[in-house]
Amino acid sequence: MKRAALAALMLPAVCLAEPPAVSCESLATVKIEQTAVTLAQPVAAGAFTPPGRGTQAGRGGAFATLPAFCRVTGAIHPTADSDIRFEVWMPPEGWNGRFEGVGNGGLAGSISYPALAAALRDGYAAGSTDTGHTQEPGGEARWALGHPEKIKDYGNRSVHEMTVKSKAILAAFYGAGARRSYWNGCSTGGNQALSEAQRYPADYDGILAGAPANYMTHLQAGGNWIAQAIHSDPATMIPANKLPAIAGAVMAACDAADGVSDGVLEDPRTCRFDPAALACKDGDSADCLTAAQIQGLKKVYDGAKNPRTGEPVFPGYMRGGELGWGSWIVGTDVPPRNAQHGIQAPFFKYFVFDDPNWDWKTFDFDKGVALADKKVGGDVNAINPDLKKFRDRGGKLIQYHGWSDPAISPLNTVNYFVSVRTKMGDAQDFYRLFMMPGVGHCGGGPGPSEFDRMAVMVNWVENGKAPEQIVAAHSAGGKVDRTRPLCAYPKIAKYRGSGSTDDAANFVCAAP
Repeated sequence: MKRAALAALMLPAVCLAEPPAVSCESLATVKIEQTAVTLAQPVAAGAFTPPGRGTQAGRGGAFATLPAFCRVTGAIHPTADSDIRFEVWMPPEGWNGRFEGVGNGGLAGSISYPALAAALRDGYAAGSTDTGHTQEPGGEARWALGHPEKIKDYGNRSVHEMTVKSKAILAAFYGAGARRSYWNGCSTGGNQALSEAQRYPADYDGILAGAPANYMTHLQAGGNWIAQAIHSDPATMIPANKLPAIAGAVMAACDAADGVSDGVLEDPRTCRFDPAALACKDGDSADCLTAAQIQGLKKVYDGAKNPRTGEPVFPGYMRGGELGWGSWIVGTDVPPRNAQHGIQAPFFKYFVFDDPNWDWKTFDFDKGVALADKKVGGDVNAINPDLKKFRDRGGKLIQYHGWSDPAISPLNTVNYFVSVRTKMGDAQDFYRLFMMPGVGHCGGGPGPSEFDRMAVMVNWVENGKAPEQIVAAHSAGGKVDRTRPLCAYPKIAKYRGSGSTDDAANFVCAAP
């Protein structure tokens, strides 16, 4: 379902803000510290074409239905080595009085145009940044080599700077600031979300943190762990055509344990499927695993560990999500071409070891992790459990994560949530976590993941309605075929025992 349609069902009508106080073009001369405005231009309805795209490509999909807006672009230079590009989009009519900052993915390097478009269509003024560098072909990160300030910009500073500068431009355009400000991001955007709550608690009233890559140094070590476990030796490589057999065996062993046989594990931590059950008996085939493949798969499930101390480095990936591993984890290419490897290799080359020729097979899970933490952890990680300043300002934080995520282990999200509760006690008054069974990275998979995230967030911040559960939908062929409640962690959805298992009304959130 569309954001606007869901929001209309959940939120009361709001008074729209006053029309602009100045022309869009006049913003070209606005004076903001350490910032150069490079463009201030009205854009007609449906006329936006993202930079670098042809007219036909640009005006389809997310941009074809855009209303008219004022587009302002700029560059922020908090240090001599910083060049943080950003954009703020503002509706001249129908502004809902709110600002929405939107997040990035991966190693960033570009403005998040589809996310800006989604926010604008719902009446928000919205801002995005490239985080201080330009995306490189092949996913390399040469921009970070010898540029610690650019790493800091990517790690946390760029989002804060974009937020402050966008709000200043917004205030100049409308003659007053936004009534409320919200952050909306998943993956790297989820890391940015938690970084904002931890480092810059005054920036946003409500923060949505999806599948956060917030333990960046250890996440990339986990990516290297997978590469070494099932890609360094051809014997350990698991081809994508074996994933259906693995997934099928997992479901046969564990699906019914939650009371519903639906291809979704409500809490995959309870699944004890042993990969050895798929051991080949009469030669290798797509329906079985060799001894080397079994050992590699176990390492993926178990997660990265320090070989000297045995301490966990990054948690493993969950049973039940194997059908989504094709582009992220498995494969037979040498070197690996999966997305995990495509981020971890440049991260260690250019952020940590300052060596474009660094060999991923040489990574030491003791010394290498310690070096990464010491060198860049303070800039790129967002693991501080102390959210007191954010809470005391009245901020609200919603975190969500798919249990079948093949990109970032969902246990990383659970670990952070638990760390906050350990530090601050019961944090339900300002911080809630929603785990999404059967859902992949930021969405997708057989589990329901579609809900208007911003509507839930706004309802809590502005109407005081804390979400106990969120009804999410799953669609196939453009039609909703399943709904299910997402429950505030640690509760899970339990079937009432009668009625369709594809109808959220027949489930209740209860203790596991």
